[in-house]
Amino acid sequence: MKILLLSCDTGCGHTSAAQAVAEALDRRGIENQLVDPLSLGGNRAGKIASSVYTTILRRAPGLFGALYRIGDIYSSSKLPSPIYYANSLYADRLLDFIEENSFDRVVCTHLFPMEAVTALKKRGKCDIPCFGVLTDYTCIPFFEDTRLDGYFIPHEDLRREIVARGLPDSRIFSTGIPVSRCFALRRKRSAVRSFLSIPEDEEMLLVMSGGVGCGDIIGLCGEIVERGAGRNFRAYILTGHNSDMREELERRFGSSGKIVALPFTKHVNILMNAADVMISKPGGLSSTEAAVARIPLVQQLTYAACEAKNLEFFASHGMALKAEDTGSAVEKAFGLIDDPSASAQMRERQRLNIAPDAADRIADIILTEF
Repeated sequence: MKILLLSCDTGCGHTSAAQAVAEALDRRGIENQLVDPLSLGGNRAGKIASSVYTTILRRAPGLFGALYRIGDIYSSSKLPSPIYYANSLYADRLLDFIEENSFDRVVCTHLFPMEAVTALKKRGKCDIPCFGVLTDYTCIPFFEDTRLDGYFIPHEDLRREIVARGLPDSRIFSTGIPVSRCFALRRKRSAVRSFLSIPEDEEMLLVMSGGVGCGDIIGLCGEIVERGAGRNFRAYILTGHNSDMREELERRFGSSGKIVALPFTKHVNILMNAADVMISKPGGLSSTEAAVARIPLVQQLTYAACEAKNLEFFASHGMALKAEDTGSAVEKAFGLIDDPSASAQMRERQRLNIAPDAADRIADIILTEF
Protein backbone atom coordinates (compact mmCIF):
# COMPACT_ATOMS: atom_id res chain seq x y z
CA MET A 1 0.00 0.00 0.00
CA LYS A 2 1.27 3.46 -0.92
CA ILE A 3 -0.58 6.65 0.04
CA LEU A 4 -0.35 10.13 -1.54
CA LEU A 5 -1.12 13.04 0.77
CA LEU A 6 -1.96 16.35 -0.90
CA SER A 7 -1.96 19.81 0.69
CA CYS A 8 -1.14 23.40 -0.32
CA ASP A 9 1.06 25.99 1.33
CA THR A 10 -1.65 28.51 2.24
CA GLY A 11 -1.11 28.73 5.98
CA CYS A 12 0.22 25.88 8.08
CA GLY A 13 -2.99 24.15 9.17
CA HIS A 14 -3.75 22.07 6.08
CA THR A 15 -0.19 20.78 5.89
CA SER A 16 -0.13 20.05 9.62
CA ALA A 17 -3.24 17.91 9.19
CA ALA A 18 -1.59 16.01 6.33
CA GLN A 19 1.55 15.49 8.40
CA ALA A 20 -0.55 14.08 11.25
CA VAL A 21 -2.09 11.51 8.89
CA ALA A 22 1.41 10.74 7.58
CA GLU A 23 2.55 10.06 11.17
CA ALA A 24 -0.35 7.65 11.65
CA LEU A 25 0.54 5.85 8.42
CA ASP A 26 4.20 5.70 9.47
CA ARG A 27 3.18 4.01 12.71
CA ARG A 28 1.50 1.33 10.60
CA GLY A 29 4.51 0.91 8.32
CA ILE A 30 2.60 2.30 5.33
CA GLU A 31 4.63 4.13 2.69
CA ASN A 32 3.37 7.66 2.06
CA GLN A 33 4.40 10.94 0.47
CA LEU A 34 3.20 14.49 1.13
CA VAL A 35 3.09 16.74 -1.95
CA ASP A 36 1.83 20.23 -2.84
CA PRO A 37 0.08 19.63 -6.20
CA LEU A 38 0.69 23.23 -7.24
CA SER A 39 4.40 22.42 -7.33
CA LEU A 40 4.12 19.56 -9.82
CA GLY A 41 4.48 21.91 -12.76
CA GLY A 42 7.22 23.91 -11.04
CA ASN A 43 7.19 25.93 -7.83
CA ARG A 44 5.96 29.21 -9.30
CA ALA A 45 2.21 28.64 -8.86
CA GLY A 46 2.61 27.38 -5.31
CA LYS A 47 4.86 30.27 -4.30
CA ILE A 48 2.44 32.82 -5.76
CA ALA A 49 -0.54 31.27 -3.95
CA SER A 50 1.34 31.17 -0.64
CA SER A 51 2.61 34.74 -1.02
CA VAL A 52 -0.83 36.15 -1.84
CA TYR A 53 -2.43 34.30 1.08
CA THR A 54 0.20 35.49 3.56
CA THR A 55 0.07 39.10 2.37
CA ILE A 56 -3.72 39.31 2.64
CA LEU A 57 -3.82 37.83 6.15
CA ARG A 58 -1.08 40.10 7.47
CA ARG A 59 -2.03 43.36 5.78
CA ALA A 60 -5.72 43.13 4.83
CA PRO A 61 -7.49 40.45 6.90
CA GLY A 62 -10.81 42.13 6.18
CA LEU A 63 -10.28 41.44 2.49
CA PHE A 64 -9.85 37.73 3.19
CA GLY A 65 -13.15 37.71 5.05
CA ALA A 66 -14.85 39.55 2.19
CA LEU A 67 -13.46 37.09 -0.37
CA TYR A 68 -14.69 34.20 1.76
CA ARG A 69 -18.20 35.67 1.93
CA ILE A 70 -18.21 36.14 -1.84
CA GLY A 71 -17.14 32.53 -2.22
CA ASP A 72 -19.93 31.42 0.09
CA ILE A 73 -22.51 33.34 -1.92
CA TYR A 74 -21.12 32.04 -5.21
CA SER A 75 -21.05 28.51 -3.86
CA SER A 76 -24.70 28.77 -2.80
CA SER A 77 -25.72 29.99 -6.28
CA LYS A 78 -24.96 26.56 -7.84
CA LEU A 79 -23.13 28.29 -10.71
CA PRO A 80 -20.10 26.55 -12.26
CA SER A 81 -17.23 26.88 -9.82
CA PRO A 82 -14.19 28.97 -10.81
CA ILE A 83 -12.22 27.15 -8.10
CA TYR A 84 -13.01 23.81 -9.70
CA TYR A 85 -12.03 25.10 -13.13
CA ALA A 86 -8.72 26.56 -11.92
CA ASN A 87 -7.67 23.35 -10.19
CA SER A 88 -8.80 21.13 -13.04
CA LEU A 89 -6.07 22.75 -15.18
CA TYR A 90 -3.28 20.80 -13.46
CA ALA A 91 -5.31 17.62 -12.89
CA ASP A 92 -3.61 15.68 -15.69
CA ARG A 93 -0.16 16.50 -14.27
CA LEU A 94 -1.39 15.20 -10.93
CA LEU A 95 -2.65 12.01 -12.60
CA ASP A 96 0.75 11.45 -14.22
CA PHE A 97 2.39 11.78 -10.79
CA ILE A 98 -0.07 9.32 -9.21
CA GLU A 99 0.46 6.74 -11.94
CA GLU A 100 4.23 7.13 -12.20
CA ASN A 101 4.57 6.53 -8.45
CA SER A 102 1.93 3.77 -8.22
CA PHE A 103 -0.12 5.30 -5.40
CA ASP A 104 -3.05 3.23 -4.07
CA ARG A 105 -4.90 5.97 -2.16
CA VAL A 106 -5.05 9.78 -2.21
CA VAL A 107 -5.85 11.90 0.86
CA CYS A 108 -6.41 15.66 0.42
CA THR A 109 -6.36 18.09 3.34
CA HIS A 110 -6.88 21.19 1.17
CA LEU A 111 -9.75 22.14 -1.16
CA PHE A 112 -7.49 22.73 -4.18
CA PRO A 113 -6.31 19.13 -4.62
CA MET A 114 -9.82 17.89 -3.77
CA GLU A 115 -11.05 19.84 -6.80
CA ALA A 116 -8.24 18.52 -9.01
CA VAL A 117 -8.95 14.91 -7.99
CA THR A 118 -12.66 15.52 -8.59
CA ALA A 119 -11.85 16.61 -12.13
CA LEU A 120 -10.01 13.32 -12.68
CA LYS A 121 -12.92 11.35 -11.24
CA LYS A 122 -15.42 13.13 -13.49
CA ARG A 123 -13.26 12.39 -16.53
CA GLY A 124 -13.09 8.72 -15.56
CA LYS A 125 -9.29 8.85 -15.27
CA CYS A 126 -8.81 7.98 -11.61
CA ASP A 127 -10.25 4.82 -10.09
CA ILE A 128 -8.26 4.60 -6.85
CA PRO A 129 -9.99 5.66 -3.60
CA CYS A 130 -9.59 9.39 -2.89
CA PHE A 131 -10.52 11.23 0.29
CA GLY A 132 -11.01 14.75 1.61
CA VAL A 133 -10.26 16.03 5.12
CA LEU A 134 -12.24 19.06 6.30
CA THR A 135 -10.03 21.17 8.56
CA ASP A 136 -12.56 23.78 9.70
CA TYR A 137 -15.69 23.45 11.81
CA THR A 138 -18.01 24.37 8.95
CA CYS A 139 -18.64 23.40 5.34
CA ILE A 140 -16.30 25.74 3.46
CA PRO A 141 -17.31 27.34 0.12
CA PHE A 142 -16.98 25.06 -2.92
CA PHE A 143 -16.53 21.95 -0.75
CA GLU A 144 -19.70 20.62 -2.36
CA ASP A 145 -18.00 20.75 -5.79
CA THR A 146 -15.97 17.72 -4.86
CA ARG A 147 -16.85 14.12 -5.62
CA LEU A 148 -14.56 11.87 -3.60
CA ASP A 149 -14.88 8.39 -2.16
CA GLY A 150 -14.90 9.53 1.46
CA TYR A 151 -14.85 12.66 3.62
CA PHE A 152 -13.45 13.06 7.13
CA ILE A 153 -15.18 15.78 9.14
CA PRO A 154 -14.31 17.44 12.48
CA HIS A 155 -17.46 16.59 14.47
CA GLU A 156 -20.73 14.70 14.13
CA ASP A 157 -22.66 17.94 14.74
CA LEU A 158 -21.49 19.17 11.31
CA ARG A 159 -22.92 16.22 9.36
CA ARG A 160 -26.32 17.83 8.72
CA GLU A 161 -24.76 21.05 7.40
CA ILE A 162 -22.48 19.14 5.04
CA VAL A 163 -25.21 16.81 3.76
CA ALA A 164 -27.43 19.85 3.15
CA ARG A 165 -24.75 21.17 0.80
CA GLY A 166 -25.11 18.07 -1.37
CA LEU A 167 -22.46 15.64 -0.15
CA PRO A 168 -23.63 12.02 0.34
CA ASP A 169 -24.18 11.04 3.96
CA SER A 170 -22.86 7.54 3.34
CA ARG A 171 -19.41 8.88 2.44
CA ILE A 172 -19.00 11.07 5.53
CA PHE A 173 -16.92 9.85 8.47
CA SER A 174 -16.93 11.84 11.71
CA THR A 175 -13.33 11.32 12.78
CA GLY A 176 -12.21 14.71 14.05
CA ILE A 177 -9.44 16.88 12.62
CA PRO A 178 -6.10 15.05 12.55
CA VAL A 179 -3.37 16.56 14.72
CA SER A 180 0.02 15.24 15.75
CA ARG A 181 -0.03 12.67 18.56
CA CYS A 182 2.35 14.89 20.57
CA PHE A 183 -0.53 17.20 21.56
CA ALA A 184 -2.24 14.35 23.40
CA LEU A 185 0.90 13.64 25.44
CA ARG A 186 0.19 15.91 28.38
CA ARG A 187 3.31 16.17 30.50
CA LYS A 188 3.31 17.34 34.09
CA ARG A 189 3.17 21.12 34.23
CA SER A 190 5.91 21.31 36.84
CA ALA A 191 8.29 19.13 34.80
CA VAL A 192 7.73 21.11 31.60
CA ARG A 193 8.20 24.41 33.39
CA SER A 194 11.41 23.18 34.92
CA PHE A 195 12.64 22.16 31.45
CA LEU A 196 11.72 25.62 30.04
CA SER A 197 13.12 27.49 33.07
CA ILE A 198 9.73 29.03 33.83
CA PRO A 199 9.06 29.64 37.55
CA GLU A 200 6.34 27.41 38.99
CA ASP A 201 4.56 30.34 40.69
CA GLU A 202 4.51 32.54 37.57
CA GLU A 203 1.28 32.83 35.57
CA MET A 204 1.93 31.94 31.94
CA LEU A 205 -0.11 33.16 28.99
CA LEU A 206 0.49 31.63 25.56
CA VAL A 207 -0.51 33.74 22.55
CA MET A 208 -0.63 32.28 19.04
CA SER A 209 -0.84 34.37 15.88
CA GLY A 210 -1.01 31.54 13.34
CA GLY A 211 1.71 30.18 11.11
CA VAL A 212 1.90 33.37 9.05
CA GLY A 213 1.81 35.66 12.10
CA CYS A 214 -1.26 37.89 11.80
CA GLY A 215 -3.72 39.88 13.89
CA ASP A 216 -3.35 42.85 16.23
CA ILE A 217 -0.75 41.18 18.41
CA ILE A 218 0.90 44.52 19.24
CA GLY A 219 -2.38 45.86 20.61
CA LEU A 220 -3.02 42.60 22.46
CA CYS A 221 0.37 42.73 24.18
CA GLY A 222 -0.25 46.32 25.21
CA GLU A 223 -3.47 45.19 26.90
CA ILE A 224 -1.67 42.27 28.57
CA VAL A 225 0.97 44.53 30.09
CA GLU A 226 -1.59 47.12 31.21
CA ARG A 227 -4.20 44.74 32.63
CA GLY A 228 -1.57 42.47 34.15
CA ALA A 229 -0.09 45.22 36.28
CA GLY A 230 0.53 43.87 39.77
CA ARG A 231 0.36 40.23 38.66
CA ASN A 232 3.25 37.78 38.56
CA PHE A 233 2.98 36.69 34.94
CA ARG A 234 4.74 36.39 31.62
CA ALA A 235 3.22 36.11 28.13
CA TYR A 236 4.88 34.03 25.44
CA ILE A 237 3.95 35.22 21.95
CA LEU A 238 4.31 32.85 18.99
CA THR A 239 4.80 35.06 15.95
CA GLY A 240 4.96 32.28 13.35
CA HIS A 241 7.02 33.16 10.30
CA ASN A 242 6.46 36.90 10.76
CA SER A 243 9.89 38.21 11.73
CA ASP A 244 8.72 41.84 11.48
CA MET A 245 6.11 41.21 14.17
CA ARG A 246 8.67 39.56 16.44
CA GLU A 247 11.11 42.46 16.07
CA GLU A 248 8.39 45.02 16.77
CA LEU A 249 7.31 43.15 19.91
CA GLU A 250 10.89 43.04 21.15
CA ARG A 251 11.33 46.74 20.44
CA ARG A 252 8.14 47.81 22.22
CA PHE A 253 7.92 45.35 25.10
CA GLY A 254 11.34 43.76 25.53
CA SER A 255 12.25 45.99 28.44
CA SER A 256 9.06 45.15 30.35
CA GLY A 257 10.20 41.59 31.05
CA LYS A 258 6.57 40.50 30.62
CA ILE A 259 6.46 39.75 26.88
CA VAL A 260 8.58 37.03 25.27
CA ALA A 261 8.39 36.94 21.45
CA LEU A 262 9.13 33.54 19.92
CA PRO A 263 9.59 32.56 16.25
CA PHE A 264 7.87 29.63 14.55
CA THR A 265 8.42 26.42 16.52
CA LYS A 266 7.49 22.77 16.13
CA HIS A 267 7.26 22.39 19.90
CA VAL A 268 4.00 24.25 20.54
CA ASN A 269 2.71 21.23 22.46
CA ILE A 270 5.37 21.70 25.14
CA LEU A 271 4.47 25.36 25.57
CA MET A 272 0.78 24.39 25.82
CA ASN A 273 1.63 21.94 28.62
CA ALA A 274 3.39 24.72 30.52
CA ALA A 275 0.81 27.49 30.03
CA ASP A 276 -2.14 28.41 32.25
CA VAL A 277 -4.22 29.82 29.39
CA MET A 278 -3.97 30.43 25.66
CA ILE A 279 -5.19 33.32 23.49
CA SER A 280 -5.46 32.49 19.81
CA LYS A 281 -7.20 33.21 16.56
CA PRO A 282 -9.70 30.39 15.90
CA GLY A 283 -7.90 28.42 13.20
CA GLY A 284 -9.29 24.93 12.69
CA LEU A 285 -5.98 23.17 13.36
CA SER A 286 -4.67 25.36 16.18
CA SER A 287 -8.05 25.19 17.96
CA THR A 288 -8.06 21.40 17.69
CA GLU A 289 -4.46 21.16 18.90
CA ALA A 290 -5.32 23.31 21.92
CA ALA A 291 -8.38 21.19 22.74
CA VAL A 292 -6.40 17.95 22.43
CA ALA A 293 -3.75 19.46 24.74
CA ARG A 294 -6.59 20.48 27.13
CA ILE A 295 -5.57 24.10 27.61
CA PRO A 296 -8.07 26.80 28.69
CA LEU A 297 -8.69 28.86 25.58
CA VAL A 298 -9.74 32.38 24.61
CA GLN A 299 -10.38 33.07 20.94
CA GLN A 300 -10.54 36.35 19.03
CA LEU A 301 -11.26 36.75 15.34
CA THR A 302 -8.53 37.93 12.99
CA TYR A 303 -10.73 37.71 9.90
CA ALA A 304 -14.40 36.80 9.56
CA ALA A 305 -14.22 33.81 7.22
CA CYS A 306 -14.30 30.14 8.24
CA GLU A 307 -12.65 31.13 11.51
CA ALA A 308 -15.87 32.87 12.58
CA LYS A 309 -17.62 29.51 12.32
CA ASN A 310 -14.76 27.83 14.19
CA LEU A 311 -15.09 30.36 16.99
CA GLU A 312 -18.85 29.90 17.25
CA PHE A 313 -18.46 26.12 17.31
CA PHE A 314 -15.89 26.16 20.11
CA ALA A 315 -17.76 28.76 22.15
CA SER A 316 -21.14 27.00 21.77
CA HIS A 317 -19.61 23.68 22.86
CA GLY A 318 -17.95 25.24 25.93
CA MET A 319 -14.42 24.64 24.65
CA ALA A 320 -13.33 28.30 24.46
CA LEU A 321 -14.38 31.79 25.46
CA LYS A 322 -15.18 34.28 22.70
CA ALA A 323 -13.47 37.67 22.91
CA GLU A 324 -14.85 40.69 21.07
CA ASP A 325 -11.59 42.67 21.15
CA THR A 326 -8.07 42.58 22.57
CA GLY A 327 -9.13 44.02 25.93
CA SER A 328 -11.84 41.41 26.31
CA ALA A 329 -9.40 38.64 25.33
CA VAL A 330 -6.93 39.62 28.06
CA GLU A 331 -9.65 40.08 30.67
CA LYS A 332 -11.09 36.63 29.95
CA ALA A 333 -7.65 35.00 29.91
CA PHE A 334 -6.77 36.33 33.36
CA GLY A 335 -10.31 35.40 34.45
CA LEU A 336 -9.70 31.75 33.52
CA ILE A 337 -6.45 31.77 35.49
CA ASP A 338 -8.32 33.15 38.50
CA ASP A 339 -11.15 30.60 38.20
CA PRO A 340 -9.73 27.04 38.27
CA SER A 341 -13.26 25.59 38.26
CA ALA A 342 -14.16 27.30 34.98
CA SER A 343 -10.86 26.16 33.47
CA ALA A 344 -11.51 22.57 34.56
CA GLN A 345 -15.00 22.64 33.05
CA MET A 346 -13.58 23.89 29.76
CA ARG A 347 -10.98 21.12 29.69
CA GLU A 348 -13.73 18.57 30.25
CA ARG A 349 -15.78 19.98 27.36
CA GLN A 350 -12.69 19.74 25.17
CA ARG A 351 -12.24 16.11 26.20
CA LEU A 352 -15.85 15.26 25.38
CA ASN A 353 -15.91 16.93 21.96
CA ILE A 354 -12.47 16.58 20.38
CA ALA A 355 -10.93 13.26 19.35
CA PRO A 356 -7.18 13.12 20.02
CA ASP A 357 -6.78 10.07 17.76
CA ALA A 358 -8.41 11.46 14.59
CA ALA A 359 -5.32 10.76 12.46
CA ASP A 360 -5.35 7.10 13.50
CA ARG A 361 -9.07 6.85 12.79
CA ILE A 362 -8.52 8.23 9.29
CA ALA A 363 -5.60 5.90 8.62
CA ASP A 364 -7.63 2.87 9.69
CA ILE A 365 -10.59 3.80 7.49
CA ILE A 366 -8.61 4.39 4.31
CA LEU A 367 -6.63 1.17 4.83
CA THR A 368 -9.43 -1.19 5.83
CA GLU A 369 -12.75 0.08 4.48
CA PHE A 370 -11.82 0.88 0.85
